[in-house]
Amino acid sequence: MDSEKDNQKQTIVEIIKSDELNSIYFNEFGIGVSKHDIFILLSRNGKEEAILNASHITAKSLVSSLGEALKRFEAKTNQTIPDSDEIGKLMEDQDDDNAH
Repeated sequence: MDSEKDNQKQTIVEIIKSDELNSIYFNEFGIGVSKHDIFILLSRNGKEEAILNASHITAKSLVSSLGEALKRFEAKTNQTIPDSDEIGKLMEDQDDDNAH
């Protein structure tokens, strides 16, 4: 199983280095759900960039894989990555402190 994951990782690295596919950067997203699919609207600085359309099964697998990848990253770097809600709360708290 580790060999399969290593091969998959190598393939992803090769694809990234090849510049054969378009790259999409996003720093915001919205999610819609229908009875058939999940839709993820990707935006960059308020401008829509792309829509991902996935089956429920694929979306759930993606969530799981992203979660695992981030857990490994946090473990390797000994850093916890805050999510946007946590950052927003920290910024609100800082604004409240500065108002006094």
